[in-house]
Amino acid sequence: MTLARSPRRTRSRAVVLALALVAVMGVLAACDGIPTAGPVGTGDGAVSEPGPVVLLAYGPPADANPQEIVRGFLQAGAAGNTDNFAVAREYLTGSAQSSWDPQQQVVVYSAKGTPQITSPTESEVSLTYPWEATVDANGQYTEAAPGAKWEGTFDLQKDPNGQWRISALPDGVLVSDPNFVSVYRSTPIYFLSKDHTFLVPEIRWFPVRNAVTGAVNALLAGPSQFLRDAVDTAFPDGVTQTVNGVTVDNNGTALVDVSGPVLSADADQRRLMRTQLDVTLMRLPGVRSIQLSVAGVPMQSVTEADLAVDPAPSVLPVAIQGDQLVTLNGTQAAPVPGTGSLAGLGARSPAQSDDGKLVVLLAGPNRLVLAPTAEKAAVTLLTGIHLLAPSVDRFGWIWTGSATVGSPVQAVEANGTPAAISADWLASRTVESIRVSHDGARIAVVSDGQDGVAVDLAAVVRDGSGRPVRLDAPLRVGASLTDASSVVWIDEQTLAVLGRVTGSTSSTVAIVPIGDRTQMLPVLDGVLTLGAGKGDRSIYAGTSDGSVYSLQGLSWRKVVDGISTPAYPG
Repeated sequence: MTLARSPRRTRSRAVVLALALVAVMGVLAACDGIPTAGPVGTGDGAVSEPGPVVLLAYGPPADANPQEIVRGFLQAGAAGNTDNFAVAREYLTGSAQSSWDPQQQVVVYSAKGTPQITSPTESEVSLTYPWEATVDANGQYTEAAPGAKWEGTFDLQKDPNGQWRISALPDGVLVSDPNFVSVYRSTPIYFLSKDHTFLVPEIRWFPVRNAVTGAVNALLAGPSQFLRDAVDTAFPDGVTQTVNGVTVDNNGTALVDVSGPVLSADADQRRLMRTQLDVTLMRLPGVRSIQLSVAGVPMQSVTEADLAVDPAPSVLPVAIQGDQLVTLNGTQAAPVPGTGSLAGLGARSPAQSDDGKLVVLLAGPNRLVLAPTAEKAAVTLLTGIHLLAPSVDRFGWIWTGSATVGSPVQAVEANGTPAAISADWLASRTVESIRVSHDGARIAVVSDGQDGVAVDLAAVVRDGSGRPVRLDAPLRVGASLTDASSVVWIDEQTLAVLGRVTGSTSSTVAIVPIGDRTQMLPVLDGVLTLGAGKGDRSIYAGTSDGSVYSLQGLSWRKVVDGISTPAYPG
């Protein structure tokens, strides 16, 4: 397997980062009010090139009042990764220094909103911030809902010298959104699909200054509860970093020293371990090679396992043009060889397997069929009520379901064999759209319930043959969307969703990174359907007048008229 360095996010993510870095200068200049996290300087980071942004922290000034103490503490807490929160703890009483856990969470707040600070009593300070997101102790990012507010209360008391200090406070730190993207970094941690053919990512956030150490710790700890039953890891239980830890030398070599249980692994397991470690760390800036040792002894070199990592589609997208199945290559549509006429089927929503040999579609609203061939008519696989646009996973299972309250997600093989799939969390919801990831370990689900429309990511639990049996409790993504109707994957860690945000009057396409902020693409009037291959340049949007558009830069360009939205494998 060749490891090619890839961007951490799509181009749209890079645009947001650039805007955020510009915004931080203006935000930090306005430090008369509640600080966003302090002045910014350039540090001497050993991992990233150039060095990471450093937030500066200052100790408590003499005779500061309670609100000034809290402001100073928030600034020092946001900068705490540079000094292990030593300055931040100067603002706390002795007991609070021991009990406060700054690693519990990072609350990301919007620098655009207006925070509120009040003092209900002389010794109490209350804060309300416009809430953007939360990063938990494991580095998992959760976007906040529109209009969400973070509220916290700080109790203070005077020390023996008559100086106010914080005696009770929430765990974690508060960081403004522009500072967050400057001093924290997201990176995928790679685990193994159950059949050991794919690498499956979990996105985690770490402080830039120790991102390599954070990534290694996360990899050794194994997958989170969200993904645990759908993936494997080659690292044995109990493996940890040694006191030598992880360092990156001047040549960009990450030196990783781990504990002894690795020595009990056989050659195949060592290859898988090495592959997980290499692919995970090579995504980080400044890392050019990895040297793994066990208790200080370099591990014997092994070849990497041949695992798929976010592959691009190997076949052209399929679409419906009149009574024909066609492939779309640029602006040119051509009939799919060997397929039969779609006349009289009411054909819509085609889907295909990774190799393009299996093509299915909906015949009217209530019937899932195998596409007809020149020799054979369409074969009904499943019937229901307002069936979902199908999704074909890499094991050949075809996913759909009825878009009615409480109806289960269903899967069926091309021979008609059904799979009963448990998903308790969908029991009172109406599923609107589904799409299985290319690795087959995850599924994106748009559903509607009493709490409104949600975009969720769930782990696909399978039996030993690859048959899907359960969708585990989901991870909510795209929480800033107020409506959604369709979802597709554009890479291993990013979704495209047809939806709306607060204040918009019509749906458009949103880029929804798993573990990052949702970004809205330019409005396209009348957009109804979505298709995508790999990357935002592969997104197709179908409109109500029968036109298909693709994304070119930051604008939509008409590709073709008179065909349905093209469907890539998946």
